[in-house]
Amino acid sequence: MGFINGDSLWKVRIRNRNYLNNIINKINYFDNTFTPHPSVLIQFLPKLLLINMAIENCFVIMAIGDQNFDGHRISQDELKKRYDDLIKEAILGARPNIEVMRADEISMPGTITLDIITRIMHSDIVVADVTYPNANVFYELGLRHACKPGTIIIRDKSGPSVPFDIAHSRYIEYENTSTGLKQLTEKLRDYFSEYERDVARPDNQLLEIAKFLKHKFPDYSEEPAVSKETEIFLALFKDPRIFEILTKQAKGEKIDEAEIIPIVLQNPSVVGPLVQEMVKSGALSLPGSTQNTSGKRNVRRQK
Repeated sequence: MGFINGDSLWKVRIRNRNYLNNIINKINYFDNTFTPHPSVLIQFLPKLLLINMAIENCFVIMAIGDQNFDGHRISQDELKKRYDDLIKEAILGARPNIEVMRADEISMPGTITLDIITRIMHSDIVVADVTYPNANVFYELGLRHACKPGTIIIRDKSGPSVPFDIAHSRYIEYENTSTGLKQLTEKLRDYFSEYERDVARPDNQLLEIAKFLKHKFPDYSEEPAVSKETEIFLALFKDPRIFEILTKQAKGEKIDEAEIIPIVLQNPSVVGPLVQEMVKSGALSLPGSTQNTSGKRNVRRQK
């Protein structure tokens, strides 16, 4: 795995923040008090990196079974070949480290499972091939449009016309040829770059109207509380110098623990939570004052 400098140096998603908090709470260095010693950070940052590293994923919506339209027939095997040799190859060519999945790779054909719906809702990118007038494809595309941006619509140039309801939407046309593969790869690469510049920007009419009307969608999420220790680690992850230190350690090089101190002190998003925890635990206090276990300051009696 390579590291890149800049804002996109590391793409990480916390899929289960409760799990992360549980890991941190089990670390004996954080037993009731927070001790911000550099050796703690050096020791546990690699573990937390591994816990939170997640592969970017793409779900492909397309017709899977035999299709009949306008007197033409395309078989399930032909569609599978198109997916393997063209669509999936183009996606991987544009984004080499992305995980690409299609519905039949995770469930039986003809069924829509919890896993499929979850992937439609949460995948970073969804590519929908609307070449053939398939009801399942348009249903799944509608589900995705209602959930989040990050959807790419594609179609074969030689296929039937795009349905009226999505004719106004932006889509990529492709040819099922070796030249078409190269062109589709380039167009997908351009889309990925554009999407990354503003991942929250609506990319379909439903989300655009919802944003304009300030429509409030039902919110079923339960955001777990994030501990101060977690905030500190996540803030540190954004600094490329941390990864330089971890890379050295992975290579077996000796690490000077003092190297991490300037990184902490120069990062406001780290210093704030860090000082709060130090004051709370009694590790830091103003001259002439002490803290008891309840966190209340003891005031000296005046003689």
